[in-house]
Amino acid sequence: MRTTLDIEDDVLYAAKELAARERVTASVLISRLLRAAISGTAGAQPDRTAAPRAVAGFQPFEAQGVLVTNAQINALRDVEGV
Repeated sequence: MRTTLDIEDDVLYAAKELAARERVTASVLISRLLRAAISGTAGAQPDRTAAPRAVAGFQPFEAQGVLVTNAQINALRDVEGV
């Protein structure tokens, strides 16, 4: 079913990144996440025993539960003069 939703930019970027990691479309991922949230299974913790997969040749840090936006990164670059 098609519909139009207004999704905040940071949420959409995060959903697209997760979708790319799982090799699914953003629509599939968002439907899966909403279904889990509605059914009450969204709080289930992922398997932390598996090593994180490298992204673009870099080993990612473990999730801290906070979304970092490009605006925050650019602000830090400005402060550091990078």
